[in-house]
Amino acid sequence: MASRRRRREPTINLAPLVDIVFLLVIFFMVTSTFITPETGLPVDLPQAVSGEEEPSGAPTVVVHADGSAYWKGEPVADDELLAALRGVMATDQQGTVILRADRKTPHGRVVQVMDIIRRAGAKRVAIAAVP
Repeated sequence: MASRRRRREPTINLAPLVDIVFLLVIFFMVTSTFITPETGLPVDLPQAVSGEEEPSGAPTVVVHADGSAYWKGEPVADDELLAALRGVMATDQQGTVILRADRKTPHGRVVQVMDIIRRAGAKRVAIAAVP
């Protein structure tokens, strides 16, 4: 009798592919930086010797040296900033807003933005600085 051989169908082994994809995911996670819109804007913060660590998750307003205000990485007018902050303060339990103002921003503009933050219902304004 003639022996019958079973032919095996060719298959692709996916185990090495899964390993390579997993290594690529780890590589991109490690090499990427986690930048939030608030911390991603280049602002030259003033230095301070004393201070506290800023509260995590608090809403942040950024003011550049030219006086332009940014909310969530986007430039906003004062009335838009007031409306956006009122919406956030309605649900925020702590009532703290972080103000990241460039050291070259005119003092009058910083006070204007602080006033907008307070009118929006913030109980506390935390001014960001470099230790």
